[in-house]
Amino acid sequence: MKKLFKPASLLFNFLCLLVFFIVGMYFAGWIEAGKNQGLAGGAIVVGWGVLFAGIAFVASFFLTYHVRHSRIVAGNGVLFVVLLLGYGITHYRFMQRNELQEEKNRPFKESPTTPAKTTEPTGMHTFKELLYEIQFPTQKNINNLL
Repeated sequence: MKKLFKPASLLFNFLCLLVFFIVGMYFAGWIEAGKNQGLAGGAIVVGWGVLFAGIAFVASFFLTYHVRHSRIVAGNGVLFVVLLLGYGITHYRFMQRNELQEEKNRPFKESPTTPAKTTEPTGMHTFKELLYEIQFPTQKNINNLL
């Protein structure tokens, strides 16, 4: 019983909890447990992580009780390396996804173009405007025509 409360054994239990939480979440991603689940997808993936962590945490107590102390210390080293590796991979994937989102959110830079030539403005005329444009025959207009 004293063996369970040694610092190396407690660290082994804690590292098992963390490492297998990450392993469980990666496993859930690998089998696509949360795919097409909407907002519940994240909870499903975390649930897989908690399931793996819980099983490994209970198993770690049996291991610390039955395994020699030197092997527990070596196991702590292995679990710590696996924990750092899992963190590194997760951080790298996050940075790659973040760069893609920043690239998508950049404003589109338009190249300067020369304006196209336009024709005379056209539009709908009102009856009042048409009335002013029509020239009614007057004596002056008739004399100019002749």
